[in-house]
Amino acid sequence: MSPTMTGASTVTPAELKSLREHLGFTGNALGAYLTSPAAGRTVRRWEEGKHPIPEGVADEVRELAKLTDTYVQEAEKSLHAQANPTLTVYRDDAEYHHAHPHMARFPAAWHRAVAVRAARQVEGARIVFPD
Repeated sequence: MSPTMTGASTVTPAELKSLREHLGFTGNALGAYLTSPAAGRTVRRWEEGKHPIPEGVADEVRELAKLTDTYVQEAEKSLHAQANPTLTVYRDDAEYHHAHPHMARFPAAWHRAVAVRAARQVEGARIVFPD
């Protein structure tokens, strides 16, 4: 089951951590992704409830979740169009960003999370590393 977010313009520390993990982002990766970058330790402090989560962060994380859902849907469509449904994922950020430089804000773990969510919806789908 996917983590849910409250409808308010804020998120709880538990919601932020749950969604961040569900999206395949580390604290450092999420901090770097934000429009106003934050250190990984700042993200951890938000998740621990030691510092309030800025409203803009809640909005950005919600938008990231929506964008991720769109990527999952596109990956599913791609799988359905293949005779042998296969998605290629990358072992690390360097390999992922080399193959997809336009996705530099996203970690390879996010891409793998998208792939597994899509593959679970398509019978017989495989996930592979490039060789």
